[in-house]
Amino acid sequence: MAIRRLLLSAALALLILAPASTACAEDFWFAAITDTHIRDEAAAEIVREAVAMINADERIAMSLWLGDITDTSTEAEFVISQDVLEGCERPWHPARGNHDLKDGLYEQYFGALNRRVEHEGWVFLLFDSNGPRDTLVSDETLAWLREQAAAIAPETPIVLGCHHPLLLGGMIPLAGAPEILALFEQHNLKAVLGGHIHTNQAHARNGILHVTNACCASTRGNMDKDPRRGYRVLRCKDGEITTEFVTVREIPEE
Repeated sequence: MAIRRLLLSAALALLILAPASTACAEDFWFAAITDTHIRDEAAAEIVREAVAMINADERIAMSLWLGDITDTSTEAEFVISQDVLEGCERPWHPARGNHDLKDGLYEQYFGALNRRVEHEGWVFLLFDSNGPRDTLVSDETLAWLREQAAAIAPETPIVLGCHHPLLLGGMIPLAGAPEILALFEQHNLKAVLGGHIHTNQAHARNGILHVTNACCASTRGNMDKDPRRGYRVLRCKDGEITTEFVTVREIPEE
């Protein structure tokens, strides 16, 4: 009996001393959709197709809808858009675009302008990039980002998402972008996601993935004449992030 207790104690000690790396590392996918420009039920069709494809993809844990959800920010467009996005079977999280600005309707239908989402040890900060004319974000949003940065442990993987890309072509900063990125210089920032320019781009800069999307709209085209309309899927695995584009439809430019 004494030998058995000794062996049990030794086994427990080995479990206690086992390194944390033996735990399962994270491995999950999410979708990012921008520039749906929903105008009416006909314009909503392609977005409903995207929602159905996301629902059918069992890898995808959640979706991010990064602005210009509506086309002209009317209440009728918000009603349709809300109905479309509520078709998502897994969590979905929106951010406001410059086509979603009128009359406080975005807040009425989609809630807070800035939101923090946590998933499997990663933090996603979705923020409003519709600031004054001379900068990317408002003072309130910059203060919110500063508070978030101060509250997040340096080793935590972070993804920033908003409508306007912080860096055009992965290099050229929009006004106010350097101040935002500086908040996360001592953090584990993995990716910055945006839309607005209706172009598929993915650039790594200083170890950070900067991504923009082609639109997912039948009412608008892509700036580079790419006929593909769709969304991105991104994989977070072992502290790294990768991405690929998923085509919903091809609509040749006239």
